[in-house]
Amino acid sequence: MPNLREQIRRARESDCPAVADLIADLRREEQSRAPDRAPVLATVAVAVNDPSCAVFVAESNDGVIGFIVVHWIPFPMLAGTEAYISDLIVSAGRRGSGIGRRLVGAVEGEARSRGCVRVMLNNRIAAASFERRFYPRLGFRHRDEFANFVKTLR
Repeated sequence: MPNLREQIRRARESDCPAVADLIADLRREEQSRAPDRAPVLATVAVAVNDPSCAVFVAESNDGVIGFIVVHWIPFPMLAGTEAYISDLIVSAGRRGSGIGRRLVGAVEGEARSRGCVRVMLNNRIAAASFERRFYPRLGFRHRDEFANFVKTLR
């Protein structure tokens, strides 16, 4: 049963440690090791304070239980702005309770109010969310005609 005090709101700088904790928890869960906390915390603070990003948190009586990061990217080929979701994490004990759906809904609402032409994200094929078809159930389409390329710089 959802906590009646759960809310989705814009993140504040004071939320950065809790967001970094969620990232560390997921890394431990998936890779059996936590990331170096200092650069994670610094990057979360940049995202919270950068007008080209938005960070939303899900909060309950237990504190921050999830977050999502979206970037507003001018996309000339689309003749508009794309909302790119880079991160979405819900605490292990709260997955499947609708928190992720509500966080994505907050991004979609903000994207519509900004006049964005689409929302885009990447989802690792090995991720549990991919296997559960989390994003397709929210109306996202897996594009077979595109390849995702990355080049590591460090």
